[in-house]
Amino acid sequence: MAPAPGGGWLATWPGTAWTLRFDGRAIGVTLDDAHNHWVLEVDGEPRLQIAPTAGERTVWLRGLPAGRHEARLVKRTESPRQAARVLGFEVQGRVLPPPAPAARRIEFIGDSFTAAMGNLSPTRACAEADIPALTDVTQSYAVRAARSLGAEARIHAVSGQGLVRNWAGNQRDSHHGLHYARLLQDRPGAPDAAWVPTAVVIALGINDFSTPVADGEPRDAATLMRDVLQTYRALLADVHRRAGDVPVLLLSTALPSNGDKLRPLVRQLADEQRVAGWRRTATLDWGPITARGCGGHPDLDDHRHMSARVVQALRALD
Repeated sequence: MAPAPGGGWLATWPGTAWTLRFDGRAIGVTLDDAHNHWVLEVDGEPRLQIAPTAGERTVWLRGLPAGRHEARLVKRTESPRQAARVLGFEVQGRVLPPPAPAARRIEFIGDSFTAAMGNLSPTRACAEADIPALTDVTQSYAVRAARSLGAEARIHAVSGQGLVRNWAGNQRDSHHGLHYARLLQDRPGAPDAAWVPTAVVIALGINDFSTPVADGEPRDAATLMRDVLQTYRALLADVHRRAGDVPVLLLSTALPSNGDKLRPLVRQLADEQRVAGWRRTATLDWGPITARGCGGHPDLDDHRHMSARVVQALRALD
């Protein structure tokens, strides 16, 4: 997130969240966002789903039990080119001191699997216009894993994008390496220096390799492999410059449609990291997933399975 001109905050990344503790029976959130879906959680439970609507508005949740509560407003969806504006909370009652920051902070770097694209859908066939309403990052493997570990999650995920090549080779002027860790994806800027992860999970490479390289693309299969390795190494070096010797988990899965290229590459990178002294680096294969969500993406059952495996792997790296 970043400060918004005129007040409030701007957000593009999925999972961006604001938390407020209060004593009262009603809480409102003021938004200006025509693109994203949001969820207002109270005391750890989703209590209010907020659909995109043009213009500034305040949405209220009333009838809460009397007493102290903790509210959390979470951006369910991604909007790389349309920043949402959050102006803040209103309460009928008394604002309480903020909660203590989480001791654990996990950064998730990925693509549509990490952004939870279409995870609420009961079928793979989804109209493009319906996908945002069928996406909820709070039910992704990333958020589930972080909450299981008592950690704060920060999600840097863009659907369809890879390390150097996007799905089917499209949008060649944009890929994950151009905007990773920016406060807002569509605006240049440095990462948040005050937020340093205590663990990092990377799930990239599916879009680089999931479709065959077509004629006219800037890379053939050999140079694609070379450039993905080079860019992944640079990403890992950046992670360690910012976070030091923290656990790093590299996720992968088989890509039978275009050869099993990702898993061996990830294992090679992990071996290189350990040789270089970053011994808390590990790989994790998600194993079989049903991919029954929109467009063949993981559904809720898949995300629960993936979360459990990530939690187990991160605990082994502690």
